[in-house]
Amino acid sequence: MDRHIKYGGVRFVNNASPEEINNFVRNLPEHQKDSLFEVVRLLDQEGLITLIDGDNTTVDKNMEEFMIPNNGDGH
Repeated sequence: MDRHIKYGGVRFVNNASPEEINNFVRNLPEHQKDSLFEVVRLLDQEGLITLIDGDNTTVDKNMEEFMIPNNGDGH
């Protein structure tokens, strides 16, 4: 099943169980956990997830009903 990283909008597929992913992240040095981008990059490098390029979104589906259409004039 494809998933999206909630605050980054990057689509990915799990290649490992949630427990394996959690253990990997839990065991990272603190300085590598400062950035969601860094954690995702490391998960991808280790093969625990696969990032799917070209299908990224920054829209939180839970907030769509509150969005205001952009008419292109900045208002």
